[in-house]
Amino acid sequence: MKRFLYLAAATIAISLIATPIYAQGDNLRLRFHVPFPFSTQNSSFPAGEYEITMPAQTILEVRNRTGQAKFIRALPGSSKDADGTVKVVFHRYGSEYFLSVVSTGPWLSTYRLQLSKEERRIAEESPRPTLNIVSLLVDGTTKTTTSDKQ
Repeated sequence: MKRFLYLAAATIAISLIATPIYAQGDNLRLRFHVPFPFSTQNSSFPAGEYEITMPAQTILEVRNRTGQAKFIRALPGSSKDADGTVKVVFHRYGSEYFLSVVSTGPWLSTYRLQLSKEERRIAEESPRPTLNIVSLLVDGTTKTTTSDKQ
């Protein structure tokens, strides 16, 4: 009987812990306007209105208003990426933009995207182009910074 009670308690505890983690994925939904064309994981998107959702753990769906959609693999973001603001972050090399980070604010709902082959190629070119980080904030403003990683 004791064994059964311990097993039941452990099952309930695991259920309580696992449910919020799983529910996080279902709640990710960002809608925003991108004023420039961009790429992510070897797919190109035109400027326009976008929505990012998380249909499965570590998988993001990027969809524009015309119905173009792409599923991309996301990695957990670092605490450096999560500053409490809702944002999408792009890396800019010259006139090319690459989606890099998606965040709804807290660290646990911040995701970093892997570099595409094209972004890696551009980043490794000589002379090295300047990397600018462009963040689209929830209020519609953009914030641009230059990376010191040269």
